[in-house]
Amino acid sequence: MKILIIRRDNIGDLILTTPLIATLAKSFNCKIDLLVNSYNQSILDNNPHVGRIHLYSKLHHRKPGQSAIGVILRRLKTYIDIRCAKYDVAIIAREHWDKRPLQWARIAGAKRIIAVGDNPPPIITDPIPVPTEHCHIVELLAQLAKPVGVSSAPGPLELYVTQDEINAMVLRLMLPEGVPIYGVQISARKVLQRWQAEKFVELIHKMSQRENCHFLLFWAPGAADNKEHPGDDEKAQQIIQACENVSLTPVITKNLRELMAAMSLCDQIVTSDGGALHVASGVGIPTVAMFGNSDAWFWRPWGVPCEVIEAPDSNVSLLTVDDVFTRFITLRARIVAGKSGDAASSDDKAVFTGGQQIEHD
Repeated sequence: MKILIIRRDNIGDLILTTPLIATLAKSFNCKIDLLVNSYNQSILDNNPHVGRIHLYSKLHHRKPGQSAIGVILRRLKTYIDIRCAKYDVAIIAREHWDKRPLQWARIAGAKRIIAVGDNPPPIITDPIPVPTEHCHIVELLAQLAKPVGVSSAPGPLELYVTQDEINAMVLRLMLPEGVPIYGVQISARKVLQRWQAEKFVELIHKMSQRENCHFLLFWAPGAADNKEHPGDDEKAQQIIQACENVSLTPVITKNLRELMAAMSLCDQIVTSDGGALHVASGVGIPTVAMFGNSDAWFWRPWGVPCEVIEAPDSNVSLLTVDDVFTRFITLRARIVAGKSGDAASSDDKAVFTGGQQIEHD
């Protein structure tokens, strides 16, 4: 059976699709082809369940020196490649189908098209009804395998970081030995998911006063006024300057692979909802997750010990430092005590590094 999964969305969306990819690949003893965008492609590097990767390049994600015409020509090549592959099944891996991924499924000419959504168009041969009860997005995506006879419970997220990538990051960061490493990720795409710089500073100082530890500071690189890729360089610099007397290392990541490798070195991470949250879960790191105007029951960390904080009035900026500090040390105490305490349905706690599954305490 030749299967194409269409997932041309954001970083976190593709990471959350990795359990579905693994389930299908293991069930049919095959590799799964995907259509993804060039921005999140590296998420799939080293994944043993992935076959051919078809790339969709968004115009605003084109690299310096790459013309719009070049992007369009590459997209045309993707059209042809997908059409010539002659897929048996095309799966739209989204919480609800929409016309753009459906167009790609149509181009594939697959005999069966599977997607979530009520009142689907006739071209969707195997519609999955929208759930009437709350479920995690990983559980929803697992439903997309049922029309082809696969009903396995989804496993953990799978990101494959090589030992060479980890070793290079260890050498670069020169982390102290014998102390816990705490990740602090300060960026969020949505305004109501953002926590103030001064609160991150206070949290870092409070944790450093509580115990001997080291912090890794993560953020989206770039200027805040960059319309294509807004970043938090200014916010990060504000935090760095206010934490000069704290054991803290700024982690300037040039790509997703570096972010994955650096996060895999942490004992615990605090972050708002977004792609970085799912990177942390994907490399098996216990996470304190702050949620504003997104549904925690749907997007919460999957498959790792976690503490989920839902902000008042759906606004992360209204969370106090004590709110986050208390949940951070609560999670740490659980981890140290060897308790899982994870509310997610999967009990697997794993870091995937170069295809090897390493149990995480």
